[in-house]
Amino acid sequence: METEALERPADLTIWRTLPATSPLAQPERYGTLREAIAAAAGALTDPAKQPWIITEEGEILSPNWIRTYLN
Repeated sequence: METEALERPADLTIWRTLPATSPLAQPERYGTLREAIAAAAGALTDPAKQPWIITEEGEILSPNWIRTYLN
């Protein structure tokens, strides 16, 4: 991924893997992809949550991609 892409807006959606009483997942807009990745990192600590990011260019970043990037 190019460095410039990290400075563009991105949407983060956190899906639940277990049944929950909360409403359906809603995307949250972040000013930069870096901010979305940082927020996704927090969700990765909970096995019941699966963060997915959609970049401004339309690229879909899976939970595995996010884990790999963070490591």
